[in-house]
Amino acid sequence: MGVRLRWALAPADPREALRVAVAERGDSLAALSRMINRSPGYLGRFIKAGRPTALSEDDHRVLGEYLGAGRMGLGIRDLWVPRE
Repeated sequence: MGVRLRWALAPADPREALRVAVAERGDSLAALSRMINRSPGYLGRFIKAGRPTALSEDDHRVLGEYLGAGRMGLGIRDLWVPRE
């Protein structure tokens, strides 16, 4: 089973998926916010207050790669899925 299956079953809601991923790794939302060049409270506000409405595609990609979740593991939205 392992990590891949866990990510395959990740919540579709990007906020919940990010909250779960960060909690499982024991990372700090403030540290991850700084990693994507945002204020320390940025991801905390995203999860708890719903602001911003959505993460930028770049922020989503960087966080997904860092957390090992890939493009879909953090509840990626249709507008970020590459068109073929």
